[in-house]
Amino acid sequence: MRFKGLLLILVSFAGLAQKPVQNVRGIIRDKQTKQPLIGATISVRNTNPMIGNISNENGEFVLQNVPVGRINIQAQYIGYEPLTLEDVIHLSTKETFLNLELNEGSISAGEVVVSTSKNAFEPVNELAVVSTRSFTAEETERIPGGINDPGRVAISYPGVRVGENDTENQIVIRGNSPAGLLWRLEGIDIPNPNHFAIIGSSGGGITVFSAQLLSRSDFSTGGMPAEYGNALSGAFDMHFRHGNNEKREFRAKIGLLGLDFATEGPIRRARSSYLVNYRYSTLSLLNKMGFNLVGERVTNDFQDLSFNLAYKSKNNKSVLTVFGIGGLSEEHYYPVENPAERDPSVFNNRDEQIRPANMGALGVTWTYLPDSKSYFKGVVALVGSEIRKTDDTLDLSNNRYRYNTEHYTDTRIVSSLTYNRKLNEKIILKTGVIFNQIFFDFFKKTLPVASRNDITLLQTKTSVQGSGNTQTLQQYAQIHADLSPKLSMNAGYHLIYLAANGTGSAEPRISFQYQPRNNQRLSLAYGLHGKILPMMTYYFKDTLGQFINKDLKLLKAHHAVLAYHIYTKNKMRISVETYLQRLFNVPVAPSADDNYWMLNNPSGYPEFKVVSKGKGTNYGLDLAIEKLFSNSYFLLATGSVFKSQFQPFSGKTYVSRYGTNFSSSYTFGKEFYLKKGRILQLGGRFLFNGGFRYTPHDPVLSKEKGTFVPLKDADFTKQVPAYYRVDTKFAYRFNAKKLSGNISLDIQNILNRINPTSAGYDATTNTTYIQYRGSELVPVLSFQFDF
Repeated sequence: MRFKGLLLILVSFAGLAQKPVQNVRGIIRDKQTKQPLIGATISVRNTNPMIGNISNENGEFVLQNVPVGRINIQAQYIGYEPLTLEDVIHLSTKETFLNLELNEGSISAGEVVVSTSKNAFEPVNELAVVSTRSFTAEETERIPGGINDPGRVAISYPGVRVGENDTENQIVIRGNSPAGLLWRLEGIDIPNPNHFAIIGSSGGGITVFSAQLLSRSDFSTGGMPAEYGNALSGAFDMHFRHGNNEKREFRAKIGLLGLDFATEGPIRRARSSYLVNYRYSTLSLLNKMGFNLVGERVTNDFQDLSFNLAYKSKNNKSVLTVFGIGGLSEEHYYPVENPAERDPSVFNNRDEQIRPANMGALGVTWTYLPDSKSYFKGVVALVGSEIRKTDDTLDLSNNRYRYNTEHYTDTRIVSSLTYNRKLNEKIILKTGVIFNQIFFDFFKKTLPVASRNDITLLQTKTSVQGSGNTQTLQQYAQIHADLSPKLSMNAGYHLIYLAANGTGSAEPRISFQYQPRNNQRLSLAYGLHGKILPMMTYYFKDTLGQFINKDLKLLKAHHAVLAYHIYTKNKMRISVETYLQRLFNVPVAPSADDNYWMLNNPSGYPEFKVVSKGKGTNYGLDLAIEKLFSNSYFLLATGSVFKSQFQPFSGKTYVSRYGTNFSSSYTFGKEFYLKKGRILQLGGRFLFNGGFRYTPHDPVLSKEKGTFVPLKDADFTKQVPAYYRVDTKFAYRFNAKKLSGNISLDIQNILNRINPTSAGYDATTNTTYIQYRGSELVPVLSFQFDF
């Protein structure tokens, strides 16, 4: 019998030797108090024999010689709900590091009752019970068309659709303008984190975030907990991971979008670590060699740097991190080089446009555990953004005339402090404060477009000019209470104040979650949400040089969400959510004859007198069927039907620009496992959405005036044809002893269909026509190597 047992062990180790192995390391904590869990059991479930270990006095653990490929991790601790991570990518050249957090289970009559875990679908923020999901860096790589960009990945989620121009990563959430989205990093609000950022919006060309640094993060589409303020439609809550504090690791990536190099490792072994990624635009290098892939006379240049340094105290009671993110980008449009070949009627033949956009954040976080039931987290950061625009037109002698100059600089010193305490087994308190000291400089000088052929300095107009400083203050508090074994409640408030004009908002938030069975959840959430307007809005000047919009109120919206989720045994989740949003304080033109409503625009700000009298309504139903990545495939099918309406100063109700009636997405992926930990991956995504809306022209008045005149009371009654697009993904992952990597081909818009986005007006025929805008077929090839 002993000989047979020894033989079985030898056979098992011989089998493992045929496949590369690597260690899995991590730390396990209580999710509410962040305390390390001592003696927790962590195991890899899909190995034979099973590999497992227990956590030490600091909650740390190591699983040695785990075969590479997809692995299933399970963590268990007495009195806590078990945690399962399915199909985690495990490479031969990089130790997999896991931050595991367990929820305490119910305790009744002296027995530990552990409920079924739904952790794979759960948000990082446990107080977000509706309209929120988490995502990982691996998911941003896996989703076809995602190209490591959170905004492009999010259009696969329910209630979310791509903006009008799919070359950009702006997203429309439940009929809201893209301008209503909040970006957060490590607990602080940050400016638009995108290259080629658009003024007054939340999007741009491509994300500044590096997938190499991202930890598990959250994306919300409404009904957010009390800690989220200054957001109208949704929020990205981003987190950075820590580098490996035991060994140095490197990653190099070469692709169409950029050249990346990342490194991580210990500063002081086992106590501190670094993680750095730098990327430089491949398009810029190709432009310098004479290859203009974006356009014949267009160049794009960008680069970004991200890092995270982590230091643990000797007594393991605190962690200090120093993090940073920065991006530089510039888009340059050139005129036709030979003046004789320029068509005077075509603006871009004789125009030169330069669009630099830069952003950055440098901060320090400190997390401290004063006792076994609470923690503090403080953050101090310097953040800033700068967006510039210059537009010149050239005559036949190449004399240059500038007709537009804009610059928008916003620099902030941000500080936040969070305190979380477990008051007893059933009640948890979380409270915090966020303070922004803002320094700004806004300027815009323009020439009326109709006069571009006859430019004189007397025609210029300075419409935005302001420099100085102001402050914002946010404070929130919320409690989580288990009212019964099946019913829980989250209740709190959020306060926000803008010193620039003395406006503020007091916002109640409350949600309930009921579990009729272990595999079902019924949730209800309500909240009032306010958002500060783009800062340059307050500094528009009239012809007398007066700031006429400085007294505008905060944008506000009531959110109500009812959600039902059911979890199946084959790792699927079926979700149904219905929602209602009532918006008010939206800037509108102060005239019953003018239907301007600020949130009909995806970006920018009003350059005329407006008042906070507009209203709006969004309501609809989101459906999602999602299969977690397991058994070598994943699936996500979503469908949404909704209405989006607005009320301008007249009080009449109209369909909004984003009232496209429906949106849907169908995303799937399949992996084929080869020998020695190699994987072949195939995937696809189909997007099908209602067309955006536009206002028809008044044929009589338009003909008389020779320019577009909107038809009265017909705002956004017309709709362009439906949007559809197919993305595909092919990838091959390999693992050798000293080198692993991934070769991928992400083909965006494989059907090469440029979608209809809006309508234009032809004065010569007095007719409107459909405009087509967006990307053609784009093959994004990349090679990634880990060593």
